[in-house]
Amino acid sequence: MLSLLVIIGCWQKKTTKEPDSSDVSFVFKHASANAVYHWKTVLNPDAYEVDFMKKHEVKRIYVKFFDVSTDNLFDGQGEQPVPVATTIFKNSSDLFNDNKIEIVPVVFITVEALRLGKPLCEKIVQRVDDMCRANHIKYGEIQLDCDWTRETKEQFFSLCQDVKKLMHQRRKGLSATIRLHQLRDTLPDIDYGVLMLYNTESLQNPRVENSIISSKAVAEYMRHARSDKHLDFAYPTYEWTLWFKDGKFMGIVSAGDTAAIKGDLRHERSDFREIMETKRILKRELRDIDYPSSTIIYHLDSTNLSKYSNDEITKIYSR
Repeated sequence: MLSLLVIIGCWQKKTTKEPDSSDVSFVFKHASANAVYHWKTVLNPDAYEVDFMKKHEVKRIYVKFFDVSTDNLFDGQGEQPVPVATTIFKNSSDLFNDNKIEIVPVVFITVEALRLGKPLCEKIVQRVDDMCRANHIKYGEIQLDCDWTRETKEQFFSLCQDVKKLMHQRRKGLSATIRLHQLRDTLPDIDYGVLMLYNTESLQNPRVENSIISSKAVAEYMRHARSDKHLDFAYPTYEWTLWFKDGKFMGIVSAGDTAAIKGDLRHERSDFREIMETKRILKRELRDIDYPSSTIIYHLDSTNLSKYSNDEITKIYSR
């Protein structure tokens, strides 16, 4: 608890120095690239993952740096937004620098943190700065990840506006993840968005066949989609087993625990054919896109990536 309070104290006290406002006219230039997400708490790619990035010419990695959640600090102010689940870097920055792979810091923000209505912009940017400085990372943008709802839309859009302004003053960019259902709404003030083509249906619904990726679900969403922002596209390469009991979702279980579980299990995987059909649907429905988009694989994990052939990965990355 003491270490948590120390981290939170640093989060609360530090502020970001306001740069010269003369840079507000900055235009962020986003180049297309083969990319991958990293969503583990330790960034330390194994030999397979390093070879994967080299073989498939991955030039950008989106690394989840930390989450913004809530906690009661027992200081009389009630619940406050706090950084949690901070990623540890283990001798990995040199690997990416040597191979000219751009690192994009990603910050996941819970809706509970948004509901507090507390200022987050400068704290997020300062913490990213500190982590990059400590790990010798040069970065050109920040990405915000949040499953905002209609209730929290105003707070998230305001945060994006503030972060984008601050980043542009630093001559850096801002991107954000976009869920399929959010394409039916206006999008926040960002330089570009990453359309998440995974978790396309509810994993808690016992009647769903595959919640990770469903080209039919994507096709339905795309009939009502609209976007005035540049979009990149993220596809899944993971799998999991879901546990249901008496028709109710109980959780995600590991392979070693399945034998002892009473109830129904549903194993889901990111089927290659579904990924390619989803790509075909997007190409059909977004035919007016006149810019080169990036393909991003979620995520960098040798256990899951090794289940695909080199040819399949090449086709997923194809534009």
